[in-house]
Amino acid sequence: MKKLILLSIAILVSTFVFAQEEEAAQSGSLIADIMNVDAVTEAMDETTLEADAEYKQTLEEEKANFEELLSKRGEEFKEDVADLIENFNKVLEKGVEKEVMAEKKKVATSVNALSMSLLGSKKKLLMDFNGKMTQNIRKLPKVLVTDKEKELKDMLAEYKEKFDAELGLNQDVIEGFKNKVHLIKAEDAPAKEEDQ
Repeated sequence: MKKLILLSIAILVSTFVFAQEEEAAQSGSLIADIMNVDAVTEAMDETTLEADAEYKQTLEEEKANFEELLSKRGEEFKEDVADLIENFNKVLEKGVEKEVMAEKKKVATSVNALSMSLLGSKKKLLMDFNGKMTQNIRKLPKVLVTDKEKELKDMLAEYKEKFDAELGLNQDVIEGFKNKVHLIKAEDAPAKEEDQ
């Protein structure tokens, strides 16, 4: 009887040990099932919600101010270009080919410089906007910081892409201006009109 009890205990213990070893072999660890904890979404408390709402309001205000400044810079740029074109038209009316060519080069160079200056000005405004918003993000609870930083980074990337595209389009217009024949000689004028 003693042997039977010892044999039963031995079988029970070996079964238990083999079961654990088999489970460990399948999962790779004895504690895998214990350590497998489901993720929980952290709920925002009232303070966090208030901070988020305040940040969103600040973002909208700063963005509106930033957009206004961008618009103002764009209007100044257009006025400067209009002044250059007005002067070019005055020289063009005189009809002196050398003066027209010189003025055309001057206008193209000046507009290109203005375009580059506009890009620099807009990027500086963007950096200022980034600085202000980064300061506001730092004040937020840590729960919100990562998402707000990513949101701001994406917004800044969109603006940079827009600014670079605008510069490219401006340069295309400048190139078109340089390639266009603005002064048509009198003997070429009737031939040009007949072609049209």
